[in-house]
Amino acid sequence: MPTQPKPLTPVESPRLLSREFLLLLASVSLFGFSWSFYLILPKFFATELGMDAAGIGRAVAVEGLTAVAITPLVGWLVDRYGRQPWLVFGNFMLALTGVLYLFVDHEGPLLYLAQMCWGVGMVMGFNAAGTMTADIAPADRMAQALGLFGAANLGMNAVSPTLGEILADSTGWRGVFAASATAGVLAALLSTRLRDRPRHQPQENEERRPIFGWPLLRVYSATFVMTAAFTALFTLHQPFALELGVTELRSFFIGFAIVALTVRLGGGRLIDRFGVLRSSVVAFCLYSTVPPMLGILGPDHLFAIGAMMGLGHGIAYPAVTALAIERADASSRGMVVSIIHGAFNGGHAFFAYALGLIAAAWSYDVAFWTAGAVTLSGALLLGLVRRP
Repeated sequence: MPTQPKPLTPVESPRLLSREFLLLLASVSLFGFSWSFYLILPKFFATELGMDAAGIGRAVAVEGLTAVAITPLVGWLVDRYGRQPWLVFGNFMLALTGVLYLFVDHEGPLLYLAQMCWGVGMVMGFNAAGTMTADIAPADRMAQALGLFGAANLGMNAVSPTLGEILADSTGWRGVFAASATAGVLAALLSTRLRDRPRHQPQENEERRPIFGWPLLRVYSATFVMTAAFTALFTLHQPFALELGVTELRSFFIGFAIVALTVRLGGGRLIDRFGVLRSSVVAFCLYSTVPPMLGILGPDHLFAIGAMMGLGHGIAYPAVTALAIERADASSRGMVVSIIHGAFNGGHAFFAYALGLIAAAWSYDVAFWTAGAVTLSGALLLGLVRRP
């Protein structure tokens, strides 16, 4: 008797929330808890070291320039030798940053050395963890996975600055830096429990997509200009508020984290379904309106400004990163993620310096409107279609 063929069953997508992915998210949360203390460094620079907007811009630029300089090396190391060792190393560098800041009492070489360690730690840790996320995630849930990865990191953007302000007021700034260093050590220890997955090996006849081809160059450039709004909001809102007599800055970070977390946790799947390119364009348009709104509403509405920023950034960063991974070969993911992060850090360094000079020479309002216009250009850049 002929045997009946078995009915075909649809192939189920691999489960996203595996034990391995949850362990990675826990490690990223500690990583974010460590570095997020440094989000209130501009307040430390202004109140403890007496630095103006231009000086704060210089200090922030050092961290960004260091991150840009080391990005190609990190991308090569992550692709060549695996993700996990560099995640551990990045966490230890964040711990070293906190230790160095215990001894910083003026603007000088030690401050710049601490900023350089922060830059190295951020690139090593963030790129390694982001690439591990891309390795683990099913292809049709990439934006959702990156959203959860970002949420684990972003959630600490409210916790650490809030705790940092409380520690600074009660025990002094050394308590802030000691807490950051401790979290870095704990994150490094937890990261040792992670294991790399076997990576894709390109075949001889496999079509390769260049990492500096036109589709990816547009994504890198858009990431660079996106940081104009990010820098204006994260870096300049602190001296701007302090200048106008507002000393409690934690509400900005709380508003940002609440909305960004909501978007990352609940909107990742929607970004995948709506399309990462269209989501990126919409997010850039939203993002560009926030810096001018800070100048219009003033520092008395920091929670609302932070929430508006959380909406724009919560969509933009995972969508743009997923767009880059979508356009890259699996074997070059580490380098592409590193370039994305390098473009972000390069833009952060450039605009911290440039917008700081603009604010010092003219006004914060001019800096905020400039940042909004530059970020809006990213939407136009992503929307360009190359004619055949």
